[in-house]
Amino acid sequence: MRVRGYAPATPCWSVLTSGDTAAAAAFYCGLFGWTTTEADDGTTLFLLRDLAVAGLVPSPTGQSAWLTYISTENVDATADLVVEAGGTVLQPPAEAGTRGRAALFADSAGAAFGAWQRGRFAGAQVQDEPGTVCWSETVTQDVPTAATFYGKVFGWTEREGTSDAIHEYHDWVCANRVVGGVSLLGDEYPPGTPPHWRTIMSIDDCEGFMARTPELGGSVLVGPIDAGIGHAAYLVDPTGGAFLVIEMLPELRALTA
Repeated sequence: MRVRGYAPATPCWSVLTSGDTAAAAAFYCGLFGWTTTEADDGTTLFLLRDLAVAGLVPSPTGQSAWLTYISTENVDATADLVVEAGGTVLQPPAEAGTRGRAALFADSAGAAFGAWQRGRFAGAQVQDEPGTVCWSETVTQDVPTAATFYGKVFGWTEREGTSDAIHEYHDWVCANRVVGGVSLLGDEYPPGTPPHWRTIMSIDDCEGFMARTPELGGSVLVGPIDAGIGHAAYLVDPTGGAFLVIEMLPELRALTA
């Protein structure tokens, strides 16, 4: 689905920070059929049908991770709110060429995320179809603390989502619209897993993606699993970047087509 803009306080862009951008680019282009181009600020854009779907930048620490950026009308004011709410400014607001202004933060529990103030670029130009980002969620041990933080920074409220005996889930709500999710960091995660933001990609063949991932140098952490809305798998790229893919149920896929 073509996207031309984002309301404030909405996840709008996903960026992979990678310790080996060449290896990462080869993996994701092979897995999703993406191509790459260079933006005017020197960063790499992943494209699907010549539309920006995600970003790629070198990791300053050598570790790889997917980051979620949330739209804002004033990234400097957002930075002030992050500090007031108990978070940390990891990278202060700065120009990203003509595309906009961006900053990188950590919430009060340490989960990293970004804020994006649009210039000529609003964020992902295509979403909610196979080969694109379809969802972003906070993974945390303390939902009330996260709700307090993001409520102060973005005006989000938290509501209980669909949960089962094993998985507890919550929604982020902004202006009466669900904009993201909150997943509980439970015992099913490896010991020491820190709070983080998770990026989820829409796919049309979970089994096929799981088979291709090791062929391209990545690995399958878990999957396939029944996610309630479809079949999902946790994958890791060759540089260590973890992400989730989901093949949504046909009746749900039709609603976003």
